[in-house]
Amino acid sequence: MPRFINDQVSAAVWLALGLTMASASVRYGLGTLDSPGTGFMPFLAGLAISLFSFIGLVQATLKQKQGSLWKPTMRGFLWKRALIVMVALLAYALLLKPLGFFMCTALFIGFLLRAVQPQSWPVVIIGAIGTAAGAYGIFEIWLKAQLPKGPWGF
Repeated sequence: MPRFINDQVSAAVWLALGLTMASASVRYGLGTLDSPGTGFMPFLAGLAISLFSFIGLVQATLKQKQGSLWKPTMRGFLWKRALIVMVALLAYALLLKPLGFFMCTALFIGFLLRAVQPQSWPVVIIGAIGTAAGAYGIFEIWLKAQLPKGPWGF
């Protein structure tokens, strides 16, 4: 079966799932923008799933009409990079409590910037520290989330 047929079927399934999710969440009450109800976020998620799957359905249908040939999906996929990211995520999860959020995030982003898509050292250092500081500012300071503290107290 050509790939665009598979794309059409999967997009149609996701469209049905998104519409079902959006319509079912209405029963829980949407509320208002100032005071969202229990069903507000599932409703938005259902709409987003529906929107993106509809776009995918239209694209697959257009490809079918143009007569696009089947192309293997995973040809040229860089498995080594995907494996590096998976191992880095596992290490991040394991080191989060001992090192703390800030240090672990800075090391994680720095590693990804250097190992996955190699960047220069100034970009790695500034990017890693900037990302960690920005995330720390959003979650710890602004949202008052309780992030794991490292041995240095932050």
